[in-house]
Amino acid sequence: MLFLNENRHLYEGLTRHNYFPNQKDSIGEIPPCFSTRQFTPEIVELLIGIDESKDRKKLGYDQVEYLATRHDNVPRSLGLIHPKAYAYLAKTIYDNWDKLKQVTDNGNSMIKPDMHTDGRIMIMNYEDITDKTRQALNDGFGKRFRVHSDISSCFHSIYTHSIPWATIGFDKAKSKFSENKRGKTTWFDDLDKSLRRTKRNETQGIAIGPATSSIVVEHILGAVDKVLTGKGFKFRRYIDDYACYCETYESAQQFIQVLSKELRVYKLNINLHKTKIIDLPETLNDDWVSVLAGALPTNYIDEKYTRRKLIESEIIHYLDTAVRLNKSTPDGSVIKYAVSSVVYQINDSAIESVLDYVINLSWHYPVLLPYLDILFSSEYIEPEKYTQQLNSIIAENARNGRSDGMAWPLYFLKKYSLPVSNKAFAETLRAKDCLSLLCLYATGTMVEHIVDFAYDLFCKTDYEKDQYWLLLYQLFRDGVIKSPYDDGVFEMLNEYGVNFMPAHDEYNSAEKYCNYLYNPFAKPEEKSTPFKDWVKELQ
Repeated sequence: MLFLNENRHLYEGLTRHNYFPNQKDSIGEIPPCFSTRQFTPEIVELLIGIDESKDRKKLGYDQVEYLATRHDNVPRSLGLIHPKAYAYLAKTIYDNWDKLKQVTDNGNSMIKPDMHTDGRIMIMNYEDITDKTRQALNDGFGKRFRVHSDISSCFHSIYTHSIPWATIGFDKAKSKFSENKRGKTTWFDDLDKSLRRTKRNETQGIAIGPATSSIVVEHILGAVDKVLTGKGFKFRRYIDDYACYCETYESAQQFIQVLSKELRVYKLNINLHKTKIIDLPETLNDDWVSVLAGALPTNYIDEKYTRRKLIESEIIHYLDTAVRLNKSTPDGSVIKYAVSSVVYQINDSAIESVLDYVINLSWHYPVLLPYLDILFSSEYIEPEKYTQQLNSIIAENARNGRSDGMAWPLYFLKKYSLPVSNKAFAETLRAKDCLSLLCLYATGTMVEHIVDFAYDLFCKTDYEKDQYWLLLYQLFRDGVIKSPYDDGVFEMLNEYGVNFMPAHDEYNSAEKYCNYLYNPFAKPEEKSTPFKDWVKELQ
């Protein structure tokens, strides 16, 4: 991809690539049928131009909640922010990037905004294993202890009013607050306000998923990192996870004390259950990682590192080892780690057996469901053989309220034109999960029931509608319901062809305008046509 400049890349990253949860390196958080690539900076500018009612300005917006199951089967709530509220937030960060850009220079932060070639600005890649090993060895040289600690419920605990504190300090921020009452505002106050707007104007907690939240966390924790660095601590931070190497036990204790004190300044707390001081030397990997590494046969066959694919008996033995380890390992990520280690290395003759194994594990651990997308795509697999299992997984997870456990199998059923069972349909409808209902709607199964559900929301409060805004918009876009709001937002999105579930070969005018701006053969003066004028010329 060719980039016009860093600011344009930032703006498209915030809107087209990192609006919905999409920060993992390879496997996505939500099914790939959902996309914001048609939600461009030009759409954001148009949304901001739509006037808000007094009630909306006062109350703000709510968001769609997506419960993604972690490896321990505890759900993690991701947020899909209402497009009007997100437009204000993305625009605020874009307009003030010169003040926020310093988050990219924090040498202690290992995961921070960057210009990635796929258009994203945030990717949770957690470094190459070789680089991480080398860093751990270098950081630990001459040290006797390593401290590990993380922040308890970091994103859900962020206090938006602490943004000014992290920017200019607590005392100055308080004095600025008095000036604000007289009508003077600052960029960090605007950022605070934009964040509150996305979540009922509440000051506690921000959405997990969008890059906007990651940037805010980096800004606040960057102030904490600065204090720790100033006191001479040598540490690395992986989002909200700290690792510090110390020469003495007293120094290790001091790190915990200082970290805890500085976090409390911003109304954050360390997770005491995950805070520990470890004597060095220690193994670079957890015991279960070493055991799994020993159970995985090598796939190198010559001195040039030519690779071979793993055969069935090797993979089954490896997965069996992972299942045994998982029963005795409190970490809980063992099985996910094992599946991710082999899913791209399977011999064609073993694909079906491995899929049988993984889909059985997926009934117990929904976190594995995204990996089925890789296995189902093999030409040696007949997806229709797995219709019953997929429907069973949907029903089971609907009863447990797991969004990913419903949405991913429904996505597979739609992708391969497989039927939805009556039981899976009934349980999904009963669960009332937004993205799962939208995946169900996409299958074309008893659409009238989903339309009735949508119309029932019309008599609800705006907050309750906001919790299903994505379902409501897609139904409105398809012409099966009228707009549930009277603010013109859905109408504007539809006018410019924004689709949050676009077909692979579907491009709206806003996307085409992005390609027009990126045309390497056009002269700069040829790229000066405003979006609205360009669309008229296109027509």
